[in-house]
Amino acid sequence: MTPTGGSNATPATDYNTPVRLDIRLNGQEIAVITKPGLANWQGVSPAASLLAEHAGFSPDAKVLLLGSGHGAAAVILARRLSRGELWVMEASAIALEMTTTTLNANGIQNARLTWEINLPESENGSFDAAAIELPKGRKLAQRWLAQAWAALRPGAWLYLAGANHLGVQSTLKDAEGLFGLGSILDYKKGNRVARFCRPTGRSGGPGWLQAPGILPGSWHEFDLETPQESLRLAALPGVFSYDRLDEATRLLLGQLHVSSTDQVADLGCGYGILGLVAARLGAGQVDLLDADLLAVAAARENILRLGLSNARALASDVFSAVTGQTYTRIVTNPPFHAGKGVDYQIAAAFIRQSWTALTPAGELLLVANRFIRYEKMMEGLFRQVSMAVEDGRYRVLKALK
Repeated sequence: MTPTGGSNATPATDYNTPVRLDIRLNGQEIAVITKPGLANWQGVSPAASLLAEHAGFSPDAKVLLLGSGHGAAAVILARRLSRGELWVMEASAIALEMTTTTLNANGIQNARLTWEINLPESENGSFDAAAIELPKGRKLAQRWLAQAWAALRPGAWLYLAGANHLGVQSTLKDAEGLFGLGSILDYKKGNRVARFCRPTGRSGGPGWLQAPGILPGSWHEFDLETPQESLRLAALPGVFSYDRLDEATRLLLGQLHVSSTDQVADLGCGYGILGLVAARLGAGQVDLLDADLLAVAAARENILRLGLSNARALASDVFSAVTGQTYTRIVTNPPFHAGKGVDYQIAAAFIRQSWTALTPAGELLLVANRFIRYEKMMEGLFRQVSMAVEDGRYRVLKALK
């Protein structure tokens, strides 16, 4: 399927099927491979367009891109580096997969993608420029600013682009507090791009730089009470409800019962609370799955801290990392946003693929806002769907295969 005619083409696809967009960006023809599960997956965001136009550096530079989406801007930046190298970091495994495919579709060979949440310390101070497309959430943006600071050599440029409705003006102030005064280079459709120069040193830096989870290598730690027990866990900014137990998940935990014979999947695990509790209740094996690399890193850290031998955390677009694996129980608090927009395709994919991954008579436990009618999707697949519990805002649905 190949929509043409520019970045406004709107392909129709199911969740699992990538599509190709033939677009023109910064005066160049690009093939973009993209899929649902990404913000702005049906086109090129104005912020990415601004970075593609204004991020400048020498052809032999070493450049870091934080936030690649489906990879359209990465193609432009890599082409600009005729003798240099582009490094790409992302919080989304889906974005890294699509960026890899997009780079390959355009014959780009001078890009290096990392699946780690931190750059190796040996790379600190080795980059000549960095570009950030503003992520969702100010705390994650601060983390990326801290990573850019560590990566850049003195005198190197930082380019930052983002939308007003995502809070770019606040992040520009954060960047100013770390890098010093910057300059606005351009505006487009409620977005702006700015440039900052990495100074030789800094005295102290802004207070947010030392916040747990912001500084690379650190964790935000917090205590929470589940219906089963008290736990002290670690998480990172950018992960859903990273500093507390959200009320929807708390409601689902009250319905979580497992035995030693259960094979459990925590789908969209976040920092891992559902899967961690299932493992501590004695499930035979628990897979904690999430497309967010920060979530997977936090879940792995919590598995390690709790000494769990019957749990593992994997970066996975729904069940992509465990193809062919089956489960007796699947638990999920599915996302219904991609970026700031509402997107039910992800939750629909969770439900459809959960049915496939469950053993006969297997159980899906799903919690959602009361206004979202997931039972209509579930009733078309499962032999029995019932409401296990509800409160004023949320309800837990139980479906049997």
